Amino acid sequence: MSSLKLAIDIGTTKTSVFQVGAGVILCEPSLVSVSGGGKKTSYEIGLDAKRMLGKSAISTTVISPVSEGEIRDLSAAKIMLEKFLSKIEVNRFTRVEVCATVPCGTEKAAISRFKELFSACGINNVNFIESPIAAAVGAGAPISESAPCFIIDMGGGVTNIAAVSLDGVIAGVSANLGGNLIDGMIIDSIEDRKSLRIGSQTAEQIKCEIGSLLPGDTMPMVISGMDISSGAPRSVRITAADVYEPIRYFVNKIYEISSMLLAKLPPEVSAEIRNTGIYLGGGLSRIVGLEEYFYNEFSLAVNVTEDPEFVSVLGAGKIMQNDKVYKKLRI
Repeated sequence: MSSLKLAIDIGTTKTSVFQVGAGVILCEPSLVSVSGGGKKTSYEIGLDAKRMLGKSAISTTVISPVSEGEIRDLSAAKIMLEKFLSKIEVNRFTRVEVCATVPCGTEKAAISRFKELFSACGINNVNFIESPIAAAVGAGAPISESAPCFIIDMGGGVTNIAAVSLDGVIAGVSANLGGNLIDGMIIDSIEDRKSLRIGSQTAEQIKCEIGSLLPGDTMPMVISGMDISSGAPRSVRITAADVYEPIRYFVNKIYEISSMLLAKLPPEVSAEIRNTGIYLGGGLSRIVGLEEYFYNEFSLAVNVTEDPEFVSVLGAGKIMQNDKVYKKLRI
């Protein structure tokens, strides 16, 4: 009996599942909400758990089982993954082969935690691939064993920056910088500029809807929160200019790390990257003006695929289907 082949990307902010032959079949927030206690304990996961953020009762806790690319709460991660698998009709009696992505340079102890998680969910046939290689393949980079490329994959908790080929990671780093950092800085910026306290979901909405690296961008948006002085609910109008600095700060950090990495590459690899340019992955690739900003900073072509948030899981799914490459790249 043939097994179901799944690529799974369990990230800090979202979990994505790709099924060979079907494409991306699940993408939900990596969250678990726990209500009650003892025999009356109930759980919500993914989108249902995210709706509870900042709105839950004292008896409800919303947990992020994965932080900065590592499992921090194995018990909550097991509940989350089991429920996600159930949503796509995978159970302990289903023959499953999994290719899971992990951040660049993930240590053996962290990979063992992921193995333990999958085993607890009844999946023992699991292999791991470093995320930047998967992201490069998923982004459509012209990559082979002798043709390297440079990938910047910006996730919610981690950004993977690496020069890779189908022979492995040539040079890379996993930086604890992601969309969550921007959200936190947006919260602080709105509090300073507008004397309004907002939550993480509003900050994320601001980032996605009007986040921009164009200095003169005045795209407007109305947001609601709590007035700092009175504690009363209040709505204000903001523009992209109100959150320009947090976004620029984040992108500059990514540029600094990328520049240092590029400077250390062998001449032959640098020459190849000069020809192919830089590939971007992750939802943050959609920030208005990012391509132009990086092009001006790096003086290199900047490539963004149609669905940048899925490059890692898409690439892992493609690699799974090439036995020769899969055997070479899996950890």
